[in-house]
Amino acid sequence: MQLSKRTQYGLRALICLADAYQRGYLQTKELSAREHLPTKFLESILSALTRGKFLISKIGATGGYRLARAPKDILISEIIARLEGKKLLEDEAPAPEPGERPGELAVRIVQTQLSSAIRNALMSMTLGQLTEQVAQTSPANQMYYI
Repeated sequence: MQLSKRTQYGLRALICLADAYQRGYLQTKELSAREHLPTKFLESILSALTRGKFLISKIGATGGYRLARAPKDILISEIIARLEGKKLLEDEAPAPEPGERPGELAVRIVQTQLSSAIRNALMSMTLGQLTEQVAQTSPANQMYYI
């Protein structure tokens, strides 16, 4: 499964917002600068996430965006369904073809199991867990000794 740029950018912005969850609102310009994302495209993504009840927006000098729920309460599968469309995560196995050869059947079985594994992984991972994994593996958090 390949995620669209829309979903990739959305996840990148949500990681920043999850990191700043206790501190309050982040402005679009700040999110754009932190992750080097195109501002106009990011605004449309944030708008979609706001309509999907993932974010709260506030207008004004102290405004911006913040998560509507705690990062631990937001599933990655919900985010992807909002940004990619629900069809991507649906559990629909391809129908067997009449006269399907054994090799074709094997490919269909592997594809079905792979899709199921991806779906299960996304449905069990929260934004909070992803944020923790990022914090643990981020080069910015590594200490170098000379």
